[in-house]
Amino acid sequence: MSASSSSGGSGDWTRETLAEKVCEILREELLEVDDGFGPSSNLVESGLDSLAVTQLMLSLEESTGIWLDESLLTPEVLETADTLAACLLEELSRG
Repeated sequence: MSASSSSGGSGDWTRETLAEKVCEILREELLEVDDGFGPSSNLVESGLDSLAVTQLMLSLEESTGIWLDESLLTPEVLETADTLAACLLEELSRG
């Protein structure tokens, strides 16, 4: 299974807007982070764990309509919001 979108195609999202959405969800719902947290911040060092990854992916699907198969969630993809956004966008463009 790959990414899919129920509310539009890849033209609706850019890497930057997806990275900002990831940061927004993490800041507001999942992690206690300081004002310096951003798209290039290390997610694991910021407190991301397996439960938070699951919650993040559900929140992303709910807010964007994009679902990313869990087999693609490697440590490299989950390093930063920016790397996760790049993977989301790549999979969305394939779908």
